[in-house]
Amino acid sequence: MKPELEKIERRSSTSFIAKIVKRENRPMLSKAWHYHPEIEICYTLKSKGRRYVGNNISDYKEMDLVILGSNLPHGFTTPDRCEQYVIQFNEDFLGQGFFKSAEFKTVKSLLDRSKQGCVLNGMELEEADYRIKKIFEENQSDLSRLIHLIEFLDFLARSKNLKLICSENYTTHLNASKLNSIKAIFDFVENNYQKDIGIKDACKVVNLTESAFYKFIKRHTNKKFTTILNEYRIDHAYKLLASSSTPISQVAYISGYNNFSHFNRVFKQTYKMTPREFRKQNQFGKD
Repeated sequence: MKPELEKIERRSSTSFIAKIVKRENRPMLSKAWHYHPEIEICYTLKSKGRRYVGNNISDYKEMDLVILGSNLPHGFTTPDRCEQYVIQFNEDFLGQGFFKSAEFKTVKSLLDRSKQGCVLNGMELEEADYRIKKIFEENQSDLSRLIHLIEFLDFLARSKNLKLICSENYTTHLNASKLNSIKAIFDFVENNYQKDIGIKDACKVVNLTESAFYKFIKRHTNKKFTTILNEYRIDHAYKLLASSSTPISQVAYISGYNNFSHFNRVFKQTYKMTPREFRKQNQFGKD
């Protein structure tokens, strides 16, 4: 199953879309994985979870700001309530060749880089928060909102802390068939990470040999399959430890870990503390 094409409805009176998207949750990638011709800026106000962009899987949280290029597959998954500022526009929304003028050279470079996805990090996020909220202020003219958007694009284009999300070879090597395979792998892990699964099981999902599977997943996610699987399992364990008094040994088991020592080791590598230390910080009972 390939990513869904999302048709963006735009009011005829405006050249771009600025909307606040609120969802109670969106836990399944199969319900979120999509693409559209419009360039998108997405800024998370509330929520945390996983962000999928092209061949990249990353955690995201509040103040996550990404620029997603035309037809770049993406999706956010979270079990929590989510609220995001979303801005969408075509590259020629101000006229054919508008961003090719000398004054917009840096903005044009930003739009080109967005084909691999961009994420803003560092101290500039506070300035970005202020600037994007100016676009969403009520009781302003459409022209004022447009000016704020152009200023925001210029700010992003000049940022020193804007990083590419997808690997360098993504746009040239990842076609629709490979996208489908990656999505199938993600869905398989998401639906089965609590079970005793491994690479052999994942290979069957995409009909690849173990050798071919290893190369495929490493090339297109920059991670090993075991890393992806552990990320799902540890994330589940983290949420259980933080929100319940379930015994730690039971948390390990229902998160997919049959070996308690291995669970402790992976958790500590991820969060720089043992599950017991984490549990104490969250004021739940002792095991």
